[in-house]
Amino acid sequence: MKMLLNNHFENATESLKSNKVRTYLSIFGIMVGIASITIILSLLTGTSRLFGDQSAKISDTTALIRSGSEARPDSLLSLSSGHAAQMVNTLTEQDAREIAKATNNSAAPLATFRTNVSTPDGKTKLEHITVTGSSGELAKLAGLKLREGQFIDEANGVVIGKQLSIDLFGTEKSLGSVLKLRGETLTVVGVLDEPETAPSYLGVDFNRSIILPLAVSKKFTQNTAQIQQILITADNGAALQTKIDAAKKVLAQQHQGDTDYHTLVGQAITAPNSHLVNALSTAMAVIAGISLLVGGIGITNIMLVSVAERQREVGIRKAVGATNRTIVAQFLIESAIIGLFGGILGYVIGLGASFLLGMYLPFTPVLEWQAAALTIGGALIIGMLFGIYPASRAAGKDPIESLRH
Repeated sequence: MKMLLNNHFENATESLKSNKVRTYLSIFGIMVGIASITIILSLLTGTSRLFGDQSAKISDTTALIRSGSEARPDSLLSLSSGHAAQMVNTLTEQDAREIAKATNNSAAPLATFRTNVSTPDGKTKLEHITVTGSSGELAKLAGLKLREGQFIDEANGVVIGKQLSIDLFGTEKSLGSVLKLRGETLTVVGVLDEPETAPSYLGVDFNRSIILPLAVSKKFTQNTAQIQQILITADNGAALQTKIDAAKKVLAQQHQGDTDYHTLVGQAITAPNSHLVNALSTAMAVIAGISLLVGGIGITNIMLVSVAERQREVGIRKAVGATNRTIVAQFLIESAIIGLFGGILGYVIGLGASFLLGMYLPFTPVLEWQAAALTIGGALIIGMLFGIYPASRAAGKDPIESLRH
């Protein structure tokens, strides 16, 4: 049995080597599909871990009051992707001020938008940088740590993330440096340490963003504070509920009973992110399935061409005693080899692409050993499944008819 399998394998490899271009094209089709799946799996796993880490760190002592009457699955995506300005912002500067008073300065507003930033001489320009207008309480409430300098006050000073400091000024020590924001000159008064998890549940990647006083941020948003959310924290759950009740009382007076805002507490803050990840997972699974289907169809087409060209070979083998099972085994081994090599190459390419993407993304793509087993094993199975029909066609050929070709 072992010798028979070895013989089938040798015949299959020799046949594949004799048609290198066709073999490479078949492998390429599977490789592209597996590389896509590998990248998708790494991104989804990395995103899930990110949100999982954030969920674990958010306790029942943290709450968010957000603009809009209900939580939407894409709310955090809108904030972090630069679409915050397109959201309906129902919270006002007066709301933030009164809530801060009612909660004994345990609340901080976040008015987030994106814009371009540059050095004064214009030599270095960065596009689509996240800018957040807030109050001095944000550092304590959001757990932000300063690498150097101080946090924002009512002056024109700004605090920037460590990575933004490197990207803009070429160094992480940029205290006292000057940057230009839509024609306004602002001085760096503090540089943040790199956050443990980024982007945070607030929808801001503080490592690559700018924080400035809320009053200053109005200069860049038509002289109106575009507040998307207000962060509230407390020492325990009971104290937090007291502060939430106080904030709701303020908003009821300010908005004259109109509940054009919603409150998220604890784990509920990251719940919309889970829905978003699930939706993306479904969409990505469909795309990955289509990629593999296309690759599998490619194997079938190539193998059918191979069967047509090798009719005489099949006829000779049958004439000297080869059974239908033997013919099927050889062609199935050929298609399995194509699937296996395509799977291995696709996984390696996907692994490399995931590593490169991790250098530019605010989270780390993750690939576990199960992903390797799933992708490479899946490619092998796809190769065999889509090789069944051509192998059956080859085995069903009449030997006398085949010998005429």
